[in-house]
Amino acid sequence: MYEAIVIRLFPTKSQAKLLWQNVGTARWTWNWGLSIQKKSYSENEKIFDINELKRKFTEIRNSEEFKWLQEVSRQVEANVLIDLDKAYRNFFRRLKTEKNAGLPKFKSKWKSIPSFCTRSEKVRVYENLIYLEKIGRVRFKAQENLENVKFYNARVKFENGKWLLKCAIEVLPNKSKIILRDLKMGIDVGVKSLAVISCGGHKRVFKNINRNHKMKRLNRQLRHHQRILARKQKSSKNHLKEKCKVQNIYGRIKRKRHEYIQQIARKIINMRPKVIVLEDLNIRGMMKNRHLARAIAEQNLYLLRKLIERKATEAGIKVKFADRFYPSSKMCSNCGHVKKDLKLSERIYKCPTCGKIIDRDFNAALNLERLAY
Repeated sequence: MYEAIVIRLFPTKSQAKLLWQNVGTARWTWNWGLSIQKKSYSENEKIFDINELKRKFTEIRNSEEFKWLQEVSRQVEANVLIDLDKAYRNFFRRLKTEKNAGLPKFKSKWKSIPSFCTRSEKVRVYENLIYLEKIGRVRFKAQENLENVKFYNARVKFENGKWLLKCAIEVLPNKSKIILRDLKMGIDVGVKSLAVISCGGHKRVFKNINRNHKMKRLNRQLRHHQRILARKQKSSKNHLKEKCKVQNIYGRIKRKRHEYIQQIARKIINMRPKVIVLEDLNIRGMMKNRHLARAIAEQNLYLLRKLIERKATEAGIKVKFADRFYPSSKMCSNCGHVKKDLKLSERIYKCPTCGKIIDRDFNAALNLERLAY
């Protein structure tokens, strides 16, 4: 069993210079490989496989003109070419079902996320120092105990003004069994509230964190600094300083949202139901509504679904999905009447057949809960 972790790095000035050198080499290698593949595809309608691409790159790496490529670990450049090959394979796979699949793009020095892949086998921990190939021993901070740990897929990234090492470690599976209660649960997710839950007929509501005054204040700060950034001259020192401020604020917003989603998923699993029923929402289709696209994106509904699935599997809870066209909101939870003309603005469901009056979202959660039986 593997677990993804994030390690904060505190490099010295000389180490930071080496990290930026690795980032620049990785970006140059990606752009070189992409130009080679595009040229080959335009001339022969074929692309080079990964082995041919590596052979071509080795010839360039050993030449006198590009001798500077040897200052960086060979693994950094090899992994970039592997990532590019994956990007092309994914493009051709999407091309079968989508018209605008989206080709791999060139990486800009100013817009792309600075990152590179380091050799995982060489990563070692020495008390409060972590060794990275051709970088040296770097001070770090991590929540996990990393003594005698083997690292997988180690990648270094520069995000929000911080150097991070993102990797996976092998952990022992949790063998402690959770005693489940004889309960079924229906979860209705939305924009007004993140989730409305019916568990054994009892209602529980998890609020939308984006309506919190703290999040609103952060969003105001983000807009303010984005306007300042737009007025700065590109690639100037002041532009880079302001860009760093914008990234820091955006990083805080992102972390708060993800932390909140993690907490909600954990609270749902801690109720210990035997079955959880979720909606199979078409998020991509919902995002086409320009009035609701931003609100839907801020809710991180797909992340919530994935976390609930993963945590439920670990706890031995069964997860079911309602049919995409199941009328959970339009159907009366009391008599089963389907109200076809239900508008999005109607937050209270009033059944014309039995006269039941109920909150729209809780009504949907009750209907979803019944699918568990």
